[in-house]
Amino acid sequence: MWDAPISGTMKQFDAPDDHVAKGGVEIDVLQVGDLKVKRATYPSGWKFSTHVGYTVSGRLVAQFSDGTRLEFGPGSVFVIPAGHDAWVVGDEPCVIVQFDEGEAAARRFNVAGATAKAG
Repeated sequence: MWDAPISGTMKQFDAPDDHVAKGGVEIDVLQVGDLKVKRATYPSGWKFSTHVGYTVSGRLVAQFSDGTRLEFGPGSVFVIPAGHDAWVVGDEPCVIVQFDEGEAAARRFNVAGATAKAG
């Protein structure tokens, strides 16, 4: 999974490497080697796309192009492929931890350069 060896490390979301606040969404980012780990808080009713994560609190639903729906709550680990819509359900914000392998994932899924184009 790692492109370059890293030594043992520990980071905390209380001291993120980066913080992004955009449109009511709060995202804390930790960079560990080639892996970005993000704690994202989405307000109730927010629609978004995410792919690999862990639900800390709140609930979200993913609906696929074939009509299949999956609902995730606290403690759920999920992988959601492209071709879906996802949204927060209920009155509580949804807090998820997202895993983003950057270029390593792009190479593994044969979409090299895709991460450079994503905003």
